Amino acid sequence: MIVVARGDRSGEDGIPMLLKIPRMFDPWGGYSVIGFGDIILPGLLVAFSLRYDWLANKTLRSGYFLWAMSSYGLGLLVTYVSLNLMDGHGQPALLYIVPFTLGTYIALGKKRGDLHHLWSVGEPCFPCPHVQLQSSSSHKDS
Repeated sequence: MIVVARGDRSGEDGIPMLLKIPRMFDPWGGYSVIGFGDIILPGLLVAFSLRYDWLANKTLRSGYFLWAMSSYGLGLLVTYVSLNLMDGHGQPALLYIVPFTLGTYIALGKKRGDLHHLWSVGEPCFPCPHVQLQSSSSHKDS
C-alpha cells in the first residue's frame, strides 16, 4: 500500500498519490503520509451531505454537513493516534475514517427518518421550493 502510493522511483515525475505531513516534535524530521484516496472518498460523502442540506433547506445544526465534517476529523484523529501507538507502522486510514463518517451518517439518517431517501434517492422528500429538480424520466424523453 505504501509502496504504491510513493511511486516506482523510476526517476520520472509521477502523479503524487499522497501528502506528507511533518511529525511535530520529531528530532529526526520524520513525516506521516496520507493517501489522496483517504481524502477524496470521505470528501465525496461530505460534499453529498452539503448538497443534501442545501436542497432540503436545512440549517447547519439540523443538517448533515457539520456532522460529516466532525466525524471525518475525528476519524483522522483516531488514525493518527493509532499510527503513533503502532510505532509509525503504516495504517490504512480508511479503516478508521469510513466507520466514523458513514456510521454517523447512517445513525443520524435513521434517527431523523431520512435514511431511505439518503441511501436510495439521494434527494430530500420535500426539496426547497426555489430549486427545480429534473426527474430522470424527462432526460430519457429528450
